[in-house]
Amino acid sequence: MYTKHFDLTEEPFSIAANPRFLYMSARHREALALLLYGIRSDSGFVMLTGEVGTGKTTVCRSLMGQLPAQSNVAFILNPKVTVNELLSSICDEFGIDYAQTGSSVKTYVDAINHYLLEQHAVGRNTVVIIDEAQNLSFDVLEQLRLLTNLETNERKLLRIILLDQPELETMLSRPEFKQVEQRITARYTLHRLDRHEVQAYVSHRLAVAGCREPVFSSRVINKLYAKTQGVPRLINIVCDRAMLGAYVNSQHRVSLKILNKAVKEVQGRSHQQQWFTAGSFVLTSLLIVVVALAALIYTNKGEVSMLQVKLSDAPSTDKISAMAVTESQSIPAVVMIDEIKRESESVNSEWPDTMSSAADDTNALAHAMLFRQWNKVIEKSIVDPCALALTWGLRCYSGTGNIGTLVNNDRPVILTLLDKEGRQYQATLLSLENELASVAFAHGIETVALRDLEARWHGQYKLLWQMTPQGLSIIKPGEHGSMVRWLTQSLIDTGNRSLPVKELYDADVTEAVKEFQRGRGLLVDGVTGRQTLIHLNSVNDKTIPRLSSQGEG
Repeated sequence: MYTKHFDLTEEPFSIAANPRFLYMSARHREALALLLYGIRSDSGFVMLTGEVGTGKTTVCRSLMGQLPAQSNVAFILNPKVTVNELLSSICDEFGIDYAQTGSSVKTYVDAINHYLLEQHAVGRNTVVIIDEAQNLSFDVLEQLRLLTNLETNERKLLRIILLDQPELETMLSRPEFKQVEQRITARYTLHRLDRHEVQAYVSHRLAVAGCREPVFSSRVINKLYAKTQGVPRLINIVCDRAMLGAYVNSQHRVSLKILNKAVKEVQGRSHQQQWFTAGSFVLTSLLIVVVALAALIYTNKGEVSMLQVKLSDAPSTDKISAMAVTESQSIPAVVMIDEIKRESESVNSEWPDTMSSAADDTNALAHAMLFRQWNKVIEKSIVDPCALALTWGLRCYSGTGNIGTLVNNDRPVILTLLDKEGRQYQATLLSLENELASVAFAHGIETVALRDLEARWHGQYKLLWQMTPQGLSIIKPGEHGSMVRWLTQSLIDTGNRSLPVKELYDADVTEAVKEFQRGRGLLVDGVTGRQTLIHLNSVNDKTIPRLSSQGEG
């Protein structure tokens, strides 16, 4: 929105984990070196620890761009899963075929072991990277430890990298985790940036985005450091909002006033304690009044009808609470652009304050709402919704990206959002239109500004997609049979009239897949993986639910 104003090629402070924007502080260089060492050495677990928003995922994305060519990598974004879900996710990431229903731990492990031996025989390394590893259960961690037992006489077949918050260190100190803890051969803690690094960090990201003129003075940087305490994600969110504020005010530099306003909007209720006190006082007073009136009614039964009339004129509890909030503070606007605010008077400026205590409930409700968009009903008690999806010919896909990724996929998704304390909860994005998003929270569906949603989302999403008739999640060059015939027919249906129906995934089919991938903004590798299958599904099936009102049509 403000890129043209500052003569930028792209937004410099997106919270997506884009490795091009990685500022290589001394700590980040050491962290990257540790991860590279863990992959190249014969190690079990490598652990990178850091607080929320310190850049662990971005470092890992940078690592993936520097891996040796002979490396296979699985990136697990949602570790809050069962053992079977974890093993099936690893199989999905590597394209390992397995039974779609009824698979046991043994069948998963046998399939993975067979794959690892095949890759080792041709000189390839296999790496599993698990983000947010502090959410792993004991059973899942133990299964990961057992996977590191897969080996030949000379070396381990699998390397596992854990990206986690400090809570995992505490968890691993418990006696029952002793065997896992002993398998960690290298570990590093990524700390916050110091004052000088914040200056360099901001300058680096602006430079990558094509900025030629200074936007933040040293004085503003000092204030930025004080407000964010050097946490990169918070720096990104505040700087992005501050640059938007400068744009709205037709300024080319961020002033202290604009920065303070940006901080206030990002932090939300800066005076929550005062609100709570005021709200509690009003509600308590109301309760006292109600009790007093009840006593009065009891002792003066003849005047009940008069009292009922008077009570009907009194404001409701909700109205009194709203009055208290209005008097005690000004609720920050969802966006700073007046034109966008005028498009919908129903835009929600009240976000859930703390959802972590009900994280399991939000996860179940988010899945229920996602499945409802596909006209499928799941009970809240279902432990593994994605396993149930297989019975309907659907599969879950967990990915990471930005708003552009969601628009490109154009289908409802579960988003992992952050509450005001930086803890995670799930909500379902139902639609996008005119800079506004319709989101299903645990308490109901709200319309929110897209920009405000982006500030609370750190890139993780989950969607549903239709499987191939053969139930595959990947089709590779060199394969042949009915799945290649289905693939070529699907490519023809997208508009490729030069490709005949074939049963061999040859050079012509590979080139047709690459052409489709280029047209959809996907990784152009000629392999029909999940993302390519999802987009084939989106183009050819007009019945799937869409984020946009127009969809592919």
